[in-house]
Amino acid sequence: MINNNKTNNKSLYTKIPILTCPDNISIPLPPELTAEQKEKFSEFKEYVDSILLPKEDDRYQIEKQWVSDACLNRYLRAAKWNLTDAKNRIKYSLEWRREYKPSEIEPKSIEAEAVTGKQHLNGFDNNGRPILYLKPGLQNTLPGPDQLRFVVFNFESAITIMPENVENIVIIIDFDKCSARTSPGLGVAKEFMHVLSSHYPERLGYSLVINAPWYFWGFFKLISPFIDPVTKNKIKFVDMHNPDKAAQNVHWVNCLDLIREDQLESEYGGSNAFEHHHETYWKALCERVGKSPN
Repeated sequence: MINNNKTNNKSLYTKIPILTCPDNISIPLPPELTAEQKEKFSEFKEYVDSILLPKEDDRYQIEKQWVSDACLNRYLRAAKWNLTDAKNRIKYSLEWRREYKPSEIEPKSIEAEAVTGKQHLNGFDNNGRPILYLKPGLQNTLPGPDQLRFVVFNFESAITIMPENVENIVIIIDFDKCSARTSPGLGVAKEFMHVLSSHYPERLGYSLVINAPWYFWGFFKLISPFIDPVTKNKIKFVDMHNPDKAAQNVHWVNCLDLIREDQLESEYGGSNAFEHHHETYWKALCERVGKSPN
């Protein structure tokens, strides 16, 4: 049974986020490639090497590090091992990364987006995936490019703190205190889904939607055509007042079936009584991902 009552004992609260995966969480190994897949992987790798920046370019090492074997496998899986599709996808992403420079977003440039805790990393699921919380009810800025850059910054940060052999992120979207006015606009949502599916393929483990208001379902219907079917199947719903609903409908889940109690924030049934304090959180995150907060 989910306990959705936040603790009243302030002494039990912590301002320190969990940004390192516990050693006792079991991480499954990736499956072995078939002989046919290995052949396609070799051809794909040869193609990718041919479109990288010249070795003498200052950014060559950044690109080379990004196109790891795991990265190439993700693009091939997303393309269902269609080489032509995979080549087009990764070429598009390389061009985007050269222009957008997602891994080099400076914390100071998007810190204004972070002060309310509307997006924060905290904890890992049963398979070692970092958990990214999105709380649109804490929105504090107007729609604009910095909102998307903040999402990208958090994705890149989540990737940085992933344990070895972990490739996916868990996203928990909590609509508590959210109104139709503060909900993400359709334009922002479409752009976010485009960046996620185009440039972070196979990076979403699953997404849990909590406290969905009545108007969410109409909004979800509007953005559904822009969500690829694989990603759409990874979106699950949580009923905090009726956790047994998970046993009755495949689209509904119980958080504690997927996330260990000590890794889940207390307001969602866990024992991690995390209280967002911007300065403490921001310093801890920046230190963990190797960036200066100033």
